[in-house]
Amino acid sequence: MSLTNQALLPRLFPLLYLLLTAFVCYVCSFNGLYGQDAHEYLRQSMGVLARLQGLPMFTVAPQGDAAFGGGYPLVGGLLQGVMPNGPLTLQIIALAAAALCLVVFERLVAILAPGARVESRWAFVGLGLAFSPLFFRSAVTSMSDGLGLLWLLLAFYAALRLLDTKRGEYALGLALGGVMAVGTRFALLGILWPLVAAAGWFLWKNGHWRWILAALLVGIISTTPYIWMKGPAFWAIFEHGSLGDWSVVHFFQRSFASGNGFSQYRLPNILYILSLLAHPAFCLALPGLFFLFKRTDLTLSSKKILVTCMLAYLILLGGFSHQSPRHLLPAYTLLLLLLFPAWDRLYCYGFLFFKRITGGVLLTTLAVQLFFLAYYLRPVLARNALEQQIAQQLKTILPEHATLYSFDLDVAMRSYLPNVRTYNLWETRYHTFQPQAYILFHPDLRTQWSGQNPMLNWDDLQQHYRLVSAGKLPGGWGIWEIQKPE
Repeated sequence: MSLTNQALLPRLFPLLYLLLTAFVCYVCSFNGLYGQDAHEYLRQSMGVLARLQGLPMFTVAPQGDAAFGGGYPLVGGLLQGVMPNGPLTLQIIALAAAALCLVVFERLVAILAPGARVESRWAFVGLGLAFSPLFFRSAVTSMSDGLGLLWLLLAFYAALRLLDTKRGEYALGLALGGVMAVGTRFALLGILWPLVAAAGWFLWKNGHWRWILAALLVGIISTTPYIWMKGPAFWAIFEHGSLGDWSVVHFFQRSFASGNGFSQYRLPNILYILSLLAHPAFCLALPGLFFLFKRTDLTLSSKKILVTCMLAYLILLGGFSHQSPRHLLPAYTLLLLLLFPAWDRLYCYGFLFFKRITGGVLLTTLAVQLFFLAYYLRPVLARNALEQQIAQQLKTILPEHATLYSFDLDVAMRSYLPNVRTYNLWETRYHTFQPQAYILFHPDLRTQWSGQNPMLNWDDLQQHYRLVSAGKLPGGWGIWEIQKPE
């Protein structure tokens, strides 16, 4: 029996990974809701469910909705008809998407390196992707990163199969996966357009007219769920603030003042986008593979397409006025595909001639990965715990149907305190406030938001109203009752 046929355990790895991530969430009492984005996705998914039930659609956030793709909450809303627990549904989607990403990623490796042993492929999937700290974090949090990456990998799989087999029907998979990926995370258009251009040129050159038309039709049809979900706000995607703010100058900056406040980072953008080459959030040992890399590893035209897609995406990210390592995850995944031949040399020759040394290196690398995995997961768990603790205390402080002004934690309070009317201090510059309402605020927000609505509203409130402390909350947060001045 061949080694491939004996490799049952590696093929079970995605299922084991799914069980592991679910177990981590259970042990840590983590419901997947981390930060503003996760709660906004929950709100939108509940709106989709309401619309399916014939109820009025949720109110679209006037300024922030353009930043959120509809793919993740759309799937969440559809599944909530079967699983009515909204947070659990979104978390299950994230867990399942991560496990399926591993399956599709391994298939991509097999296409690009068909002669590689199955054990080498799955060891690479595990060490390079599954236990990459940011990928693991995307697997357990209710964010669109994992689902967007899954659609992206499916689009690449269809495109590479198209170029490999010359069968035009794979263009339909590319159209579907591409639209779903962009609908889930808008920025993925930056990584997909070279792939679509290459596939389109291939179809055009080979006279596959009917498949071009069929792919266009599939792409158009695939947008209809998003149009249905967003309604008139669908066109708000063209008002995304990051697009209008994009600039080559940002490549050389590390401090930015924008609609998202003032932000200062350790590295300028040009170094930030290159950090995926050696960063503990991805794989700190990755540079070691460059010593085994050969120029011939990029001779395949499909790999040159991967390089082009990765560079196009990094250029897009480098011009934005903000930094987030999780946005680099798609580019990191493509980099792994390009470095697999180097890994395969390490794995095969290492275990053939230096078995103990190679085993020790891989185990040490895994230990380092797990350490940083815990390091990057800790603030996520801490934020989730803080939000729940504050919500529990507010239940004992706020009267029924109270009015609450807040920022940063306002979306979390909408999830945990549905009977409280919550107003966001960033979206609106208030000139009057409702008496006997409450404000949940953290004075340290001034560092990032000086001169913008959150701090302008806070300063105006302190100047023209009387704030009576209603209690101290964890993390330095406070709750005050707003009273008319005497």
